Amino acid sequence: MYIVGQILLSREALADLYMKHRDEFLAWAANHYKLERDVALDIYQASILALYENAASGKLTELTSTVKTYLFAIGKNKIRQTFQSRQKVQSLDEDFDILEENEEIADPALLKLAISCLSELGEPCRSLLEQFYYHGGTMAYIANKFGYKNEDAVKSQKYKCVIRLRKLFLSKQEVKLKRV
Repeated sequence: MYIVGQILLSREALADLYMKHRDEFLAWAANHYKLERDVALDIYQASILALYENAASGKLTELTSTVKTYLFAIGKNKIRQTFQSRQKVQSLDEDFDILEENEEIADPALLKLAISCLSELGEPCRSLLEQFYYHGGTMAYIANKFGYKNEDAVKSQKYKCVIRLRKLFLSKQEVKLKRV
């Protein structure tokens, strides 16, 4: 057990802290950052965990603010990290979405090429992209299912996989066009 300010970080105290500020954090994240509830909840849970880990590791021994202020500051930093990761991946995701939105995808040959590229991609990329794009898996779910350290590790791996898939698809599409 650790004492941080006036909070005893036992399991019970942590659970009480979690419930006490959850709804307010979710409303704050939705109003200030336009986050969906699931994303805000994931960030809130990560923030609670970070608060606990900071106290448990000795990094946090004394607070100069309220626990709520400290918790929301952690959340704000995690939200910023989420936005930064999204911006890095967004342009690649938009390119990858061409496979889903492009009218030419109705062409069975292009669809077959896209499926072929995904299967050639190999593991872990194939499974990660299928889980995210086809099954709608969240970053937290994928991290847990495939044993990644955290959601940021999943985002980083997904980013790399989308780049590889896009390059593979474009190179094969270019070869196909040269043959015609």
